[in-house]
Amino acid sequence: MKKKFTLLCLILLIFYFYKPTILDTRDAVLQAEMYLNKPPDHTYMAPIKVNVRELAAEQIQTQLFNQNGILDRMFNRMQWEITFHLDNSSTTVVIDAYNGKLIQIIGALN
Repeated sequence: MKKKFTLLCLILLIFYFYKPTILDTRDAVLQAEMYLNKPPDHTYMAPIKVNVRELAAEQIQTQLFNQNGILDRMFNRMQWEITFHLDNSSTTVVIDAYNGKLIQIIGALN
């Protein structure tokens, strides 16, 4: 019984301290651009033509936050929030910081 408990604690510690690599800012912005140019079907939004190479640095804002949720906070999961300021409106793309999967698209163009 004691060995099982020790093994369980060891496994939990490994999961807690294991940190996969986070996407760097450039990759996160390119991933967000892809989601705006080719939005997934479940977003029900029309494509928005965005080319990050044509935007000024002031038009792109990136922030790294903790994800919401009990397990996400417990294991310190992170998410990127990339905001594009385009033509008097802002669109924010929220992606998982580890694998780049889309979490949410927020903004006037949604």
